[in-house]
Amino acid sequence: MKYLSVNDKGEVQPSDLNEMLVDKRSLISVMYANNEIGTLEPIKDLARIAHNHGALFHTDAVQAVGHVPINVHELGVDMLSASGHKFNAPKGIGFLYIKKGVNIKPLIDGGSQENRYRAGTENVASIVAMACVLKNNYNSMAENIKHLNMLENTVIMRLKSSGLDFIRNGSTNHIPGNINISFAGADGEMILHRMDLKKICISTGSACDSVNTQISHVIKVIAVPEEYAEGTVRISFGKNNTESEAEEVADALIDILK
Repeated sequence: MKYLSVNDKGEVQPSDLNEMLVDKRSLISVMYANNEIGTLEPIKDLARIAHNHGALFHTDAVQAVGHVPINVHELGVDMLSASGHKFNAPKGIGFLYIKKGVNIKPLIDGGSQENRYRAGTENVASIVAMACVLKNNYNSMAENIKHLNMLENTVIMRLKSSGLDFIRNGSTNHIPGNINISFAGADGEMILHRMDLKKICISTGSACDSVNTQISHVIKVIAVPEEYAEGTVRISFGKNNTESEAEEVADALIDILK
């Protein structure tokens, strides 16, 4: 197994993949959007390069589906995975897109369900719920993106006007509603707990890891300066958050750090 590096924005460089690929039996898998810093990857270019070398290409689009426009045919991916709970569907339901002509072995043998890829009774209620919610999200996607960008700008502009010394991590091409910032000379764990006392939920890294509060591997690999790295927090907004809540988040951070 080989790993692709990223630049200081968390972006995989297509040229790196082009140089790495040597085996036509390869399966390349790149996440569509980073869950910590929100960076969107150049999936279309990466898939094209993979195919030029005869390899298959999969993208983990869990963070992106339902939040940004995705067309598997335009991207040219062979497989794409998604999870319903990331776009307001029930937990425990998701899907795997497999391009026609791509043959993979079944996850569970013994039944004809799901085109013989996974035997067992389907969770019909959750499947229907996921499809309905995803359709609703795509119908309102442009409006949601505009709203989330406004919430992001509200927080960033308020923090800038306060005079706090911080940097925003990730690319400008990122998942709407994701704000990963590092404050100079601060402690992310302290910020996390102080915000919790103010009844505001944020994280110091991945939301999947609520136990460990050390500097995440993502922040390390994008080379956030040491004086900022320990003061890294992530704020995630959803379509139901309001401008006043964004202002409250910013004001709470300012109160804590000043």
